[in-house]
Amino acid sequence: MSALAMPAAQLACLLEDTAAGIAADDAAVTLIARHGHFLHQPGFRRIIAAGSSIYSGQPVAVIRWRAAVHALDTGLLPCSSSEQAILRIAASLGDPGIPVQLACVLGDLDLTNIGLVTAAILRANSGAGPGQCRCDAGGTPGNATSLGT
Repeated sequence: MSALAMPAAQLACLLEDTAAGIAADDAAVTLIARHGHFLHQPGFRRIIAAGSSIYSGQPVAVIRWRAAVHALDTGLLPCSSSEQAILRIAASLGDPGIPVQLACVLGDLDLTNIGLVTAAILRANSGAGPGQCRCDAGGTPGNATSLGT
């Protein structure tokens, strides 16, 4: 199974199914899917790892967030400043080790994208009960998601 060959809607469903149950991962994937740009881009699709679950044999797909940010930083994933902001915020939600400077990225977003980001933050927080977080109480990656600094 290849993320490059899959229709965008099917890829979005597979990513969302794989992330289901982990609020921050679900929020990150849903932000990317609802934004509507990245799942249509071959360069971004190459960053998605797709395969089969070793437990159930069911298809799974995950976005390699560090690779996505590296591609942005090195110019391998060209996109607008608004698209970059969405991807950086999603990456920060999807990987607590990836910080995002909100003051630098929020100014690039229009009202529609602010709404998508707000919904993603609310979605990430919806499952953040005891034992479900990936950062410690100080916001350090480990047990909960932090948007970083």
